[in-house]
Amino acid sequence: MSTDFVTVATLNTPTEASLVRNQLEAEGIRVFLSDEEAVGMAWYLGNAIGGIKVQVAAENADRAFELLDEHDPVTISEEDWKTVEGFENDWDEDEEDTDAAQDTAEESAPERDLDQEVNRAFKAAVLGIIFFPIQVYSFFLLLDILFSGHSLTPVQQKKVKIGLLLNTFILFCAYILLSRL
Repeated sequence: MSTDFVTVATLNTPTEASLVRNQLEAEGIRVFLSDEEAVGMAWYLGNAIGGIKVQVAAENADRAFELLDEHDPVTISEEDWKTVEGFENDWDEDEEDTDAAQDTAEESAPERDLDQEVNRAFKAAVLGIIFFPIQVYSFFLLLDILFSGHSLTPVQQKKVKIGLLLNTFILFCAYILLSRL
């Protein structure tokens, strides 16, 4: 058997490459997938790597090309996804339910955003002990939260107070150190 490989196809995803491999192996052609793991693990590097190469032994290359040329690529339209023979969807009927759910989600969105902002400011205050520039960021975030006029929950108030205490202490220490220089 020859040790020379010929690339018969180059594909973007491991799934596509596996389908082609299965097709060729069903016809008795041994297949090697080059760079399958690399593209599978770091899909964003697929173009830089050159995709997944489907390779066969040189003596099987002509037959592999013939087999691959016999099958046209299958395109699936959006309509194919929505309707399948014998399957009835009720997506249109559920639109009213999703509208009500979206309204509820939109009402609670500002609360979640505020909670995320408070958590971000608190974490930045704690990390700012190690890396000073984050402390300044946290300080301005906390001031923005305080002067935004939102009503805070007791847990959020506690996080804001602790964050401000940390910020004030670290910024005061930094001021003392810089004034002595």
